[in-house]
Amino acid sequence: MEALATFIRGYVVPEPIPGAHVLYVEDSRVVALATKRMLESQQLKVSHVASAEDAIAWLDARAAEGDAPGCDLVLTDLYLTGQLTGKDVLAHVRDRMGYGKRRLPVLVMTGDGNRDNQIDLLHAGANDLVVKPADERVLASKALFQLRLSAMQAAG
Repeated sequence: MEALATFIRGYVVPEPIPGAHVLYVEDSRVVALATKRMLESQQLKVSHVASAEDAIAWLDARAAEGDAPGCDLVLTDLYLTGQLTGKDVLAHVRDRMGYGKRRLPVLVMTGDGNRDNQIDLLHAGANDLVVKPADERVLASKALFQLRLSAMQAAG
């Protein structure tokens, strides 16, 4: 019962997880700067890339170095400049790299209010969605919650 209470408290008032590493994929410099600062204020380490192609290359480079996955959470915008989207990053993590939701959580940021598209992202393996424009507290709560779940899985 105490574990459940701790779990619920962690969701409502998330505690920082110092040093947890986020791969952040966002093509807007302004949004990226603000979001990166917000994540870093939660004591998270952030590696920012501006495209899905760069995110996939970043993940593949960590795998080649034997440091896979190289991060504890992927936070990606859905629509990015370039040929690929955040959904391609999600597919790379889940299908090509074979990481499940607890091994490498993926949060997808989207301004797409279409419920069917949102459900499709969750079915494709997103742990959760962050609706844009992102509320700082909601984003922090969702990121820290997924990191905590992942850490609990690794410990258990």
